[in-house]
Amino acid sequence: MKNAVLHLNWPMVLAAAVAYFAIGAIWYTVLFGKYWARVYNADTSNRSGMVRTMVIGFLLTFLITTVVGLILNAVRCKELYDCFIRAYILAAGLTVGLVGTALNYQRKPFGIWIVDIGYHLIGILVAALILAKWGMTSSAH
Repeated sequence: MKNAVLHLNWPMVLAAAVAYFAIGAIWYTVLFGKYWARVYNADTSNRSGMVRTMVIGFLLTFLITTVVGLILNAVRCKELYDCFIRAYILAAGLTVGLVGTALNYQRKPFGIWIVDIGYHLIGILVAALILAKWGMTSSAH
């Protein structure tokens, strides 16, 4: 595991995290911001604590992209498409299960399942593409 972590292409993991986070910025403001805020009873006029929330959100996104990179290293694939498909299926499956479980127990409406899970499926899609294309070391292939 130590070698897998050391051999990640960390600049590409960071690039994948930035792309994933940027998708979230658009997703939760322009595309679904009003709906999401209404379902979660979020006060969009209150900006206190926003920096803390965004920093923690980015760190969690970086963790997700690190795990996607580790999955890519672990699946031992040879071609870009194969790497991408394997990593995406594993990461997306975990995401749907984990986010879906949390939303189920919070009894959120199905529409918010589509918004929250959809964001992660698209974010992981982009992260897996970035990492499969540019994030792998030669030892991983």
